[in-house]
Amino acid sequence: MLKISSFLINGIITISSIIILFSANTPTISSIYAQDTQYYNNINIKENNNSSFLINELENIKNILESKVTKLVTTLQIASSLPQIIQSPDINLVDPQVNGIPEDADIEKRKIAKTLLDQFKEFSSIVFSLNNGDVYFVEPFERQLNLTTNNLSFRDYYQAVEQTKKTYLSDAIISKATGRNLAVIATPVMKENNMTGILYGGINFNNYDQFLQSLHLQNNTRVVLIDKNGVKIGDSNENETSISKKFHEKKEQFSNLTSVKFVLEGKSGSIVEEFEGKESQITFLPYDLFQNKRILLLVQSCNSDERNESNKCIDNNNNGINLFNENILTKIGSFF
Repeated sequence: MLKISSFLINGIITISSIIILFSANTPTISSIYAQDTQYYNNINIKENNNSSFLINELENIKNILESKVTKLVTTLQIASSLPQIIQSPDINLVDPQVNGIPEDADIEKRKIAKTLLDQFKEFSSIVFSLNNGDVYFVEPFERQLNLTTNNLSFRDYYQAVEQTKKTYLSDAIISKATGRNLAVIATPVMKENNMTGILYGGINFNNYDQFLQSLHLQNNTRVVLIDKNGVKIGDSNENETSISKKFHEKKEQFSNLTSVKFVLEGKSGSIVEEFEGKESQITFLPYDLFQNKRILLLVQSCNSDERNESNKCIDNNNNGINLFNENILTKIGSFF
């Protein structure tokens, strides 16, 4: 059960009870967004028991990642429907010197944002913008002061929500407040079928890193989560930090992979190709989530003496053994 503090709305209404109602009347995320895994009869793509096994492992990871993002989306959508948020913003309060409204202005909206940040540590910031993309407020307020722009209309997430009036999960972006790599959930604020603003929740990529690193992968095995542009969102390698700006600038590291090009054609499977100077078997799985795409890559390095005449990695280690800690994959915990 998701928990969040109660708000005063002609009495006390708890977010947890709203979530129950929301869930009861909403199709499951899998029925809306999940796609069937597809295998293609292509000489470059492996179609065997091991490939199916690895795809299944990635499916397990995908399901957990989906459930966590869906939790955050549901929470943000509920917050966007609260009277305090729906009430039309007062544009006269906007002060360009603080990149939005002052810290003590429209305090009821800010209270809800602060509660979201307190109850859901996955969020690094909560933002409310006007219909034209102008920032109305940011929580924490310090991030509002640090903004290098006070209009978000150039962002993919603003444009998607403005056009579709539906929730959108952004590609990886560089924060204008912190300079760090992150993704944004954006959802419209609707009043009488009219959009009065957009509510955003920034997702800290540390959450993805921590989850993938908790899988306890075998040696020479790595799982990476990227967006459709090849920008890294999460990494099982403990020496890598996905929030770093450098990984946004190094997107070609993944976008140039043949496996990623197959993914963008809608394919799933395994191929052998060079990655970071080593021949590797890369198993790839795309999935759609809130109007956007995410890609999971499972990278297994091949040693020179572990290759056969058909130029495929010989997998001597799997033999049906789970690559991951089963307890991690079967338990939906609070990884992020």
